[in-house]
Amino acid sequence: MTDRDEPDPAMPVERPVLVYDGDCGFCTYWARRWQQKAQGRIAIVPLQDREGRPPGLATAELEEAVHLVEPDGTIRRGAAAIFEVMGTLRPYRLARWAYRWIPPFRWFSNWLYRWVANHRAFVSRRTRWMRRREL
Repeated sequence: MTDRDEPDPAMPVERPVLVYDGDCGFCTYWARRWQQKAQGRIAIVPLQDREGRPPGLATAELEEAVHLVEPDGTIRRGAAAIFEVMGTLRPYRLARWAYRWIPPFRWFSNWLYRWVANHRAFVSRRTRWMRRREL
């Protein structure tokens, strides 16, 4: 599986949809932050919301990585999805550019994403601890 699929016209969405694991504290924290920053340009829904997510996405794949479904049917996974979302916001466009065009940056980003995904429980606990310190 690659981090990007060719467009699938059978998966129409009006605006980009980011699907994340709503049972993951880290994922939920960042999904809420991106929801605020995106100001409606991107629909952000938990994978557990079967009605809100685009049809045709396998739950098993969604549990592995965040997915971004674009209006043309393109599906991006993991770090590719995150950087595409970031690129919709002016301050983060350089990060999207780096992910697309600098292979070592893309490799490291994919590795880091996979590490976080494989250690969700630890990262979620750490995120809760850090959020308490913000108060």
